[in-house]
Amino acid sequence: MIFLVLLMLVAALMLACVGLGLVGLPNGAVRGRVKQLTRVEDATATSGVVRVDQTGSGFWERFTPSSMLAGIERNMILAGRPPGWTRERVVLYKPVFALLGGAFALLMIARADNPILVLFGLGAPVLGYFVPDLLVYNQAVKRQAQIQKELPDTLDQVVIALEAGLGFEAALARAGERGTGPLAGEIVRLMQDMSLGMSRREAYLALGDRTSVDELRGFCKAVVQAEEFGVSIASVVRTQAKEMRLGRRLRAEAKAQQVPVKILIPLMLCILPVLFIIVMGPPVVQAFAIN
Repeated sequence: MIFLVLLMLVAALMLACVGLGLVGLPNGAVRGRVKQLTRVEDATATSGVVRVDQTGSGFWERFTPSSMLAGIERNMILAGRPPGWTRERVVLYKPVFALLGGAFALLMIARADNPILVLFGLGAPVLGYFVPDLLVYNQAVKRQAQIQKELPDTLDQVVIALEAGLGFEAALARAGERGTGPLAGEIVRLMQDMSLGMSRREAYLALGDRTSVDELRGFCKAVVQAEEFGVSIASVVRTQAKEMRLGRRLRAEAKAQQVPVKILIPLMLCILPVLFIIVMGPPVVQAFAIN
């Protein structure tokens, strides 16, 4: 049994080395041929929205389901494409972490006598396989939460600039240039898309597709509808800012109401047992001493 596990680990290590060689070569013949065979159109002829290549362009991506590749690409977009992270690298790290989990499982099975530890060791390769996905997903969740937090204040800045006499696009660009968070980066990219020839509708819809924050997506749709129906964008922005401030206050109140429920578990596990020991300990000791 141990020999079979070692053989599987050696085979996985060899595959990982081959994958590293194929993906690491910038101009390799195999990689170029694979990309040539799996290449799709990068953009449509009727719009400026770039389509993401969902096919596997790397060695490991050819053995990864398309739905998993789409999920990784979506999380990469929501995470803002962190520096040094690409879809190929995430897919490549999955078997590498699975290999490390397999080595950990081998050590656990060889030294552990408890069946629970053995089961935990058997689940280590599966957990290691999904560790890169969890890292990217965690980064995406944090970034989207930060965007949701910054959105009401950014719209307030836009409203103040509109009331001062600036146009909507100029006010939005000013808020993006003076901001420092991920929302400011998305606004700067929005301005760049429109300056490169993309229509306002396509640029705002693309911004809505790059986020999972419902408030920002609703704002993008409201701007598009205001342009289509001739509604004043200033009034739309003012209404959206007011609703988002109200939504932020409601979320804060909801989190405040969850505190008593969340504090119940540490109270029962940590505080109450110690309190019982302090209160009931001396009488119990004294009772045993009398007997």
